[in-house]
Amino acid sequence: MKAAKIHIMIPADHRVELTLPAELPTGPAEVIVLSVSPPEATSGRRPMGIDAGKIWIADDFDAPLPPDLRRCFDGDSDDP
Repeated sequence: MKAAKIHIMIPADHRVELTLPAELPTGPAEVIVLSVSPPEATSGRRPMGIDAGKIWIADDFDAPLPPDLRRCFDGDSDDP
């Protein structure tokens, strides 16, 4: 199996004419199109991990709430 990487721009009509490299053998082939997002489509997004190490989360973050606070979330609070 041989492969060739060819960079193209997909036009509005989605029709592309290619001239393949001569080193590719003739016969059956499979065409796979990988679309790449333009740079402006991803601008404005923050990279993952940009704030790593800048915050702290308590070890008991996932612990159950105290009963009096839990009642507030359940709607059983005496507060107006």
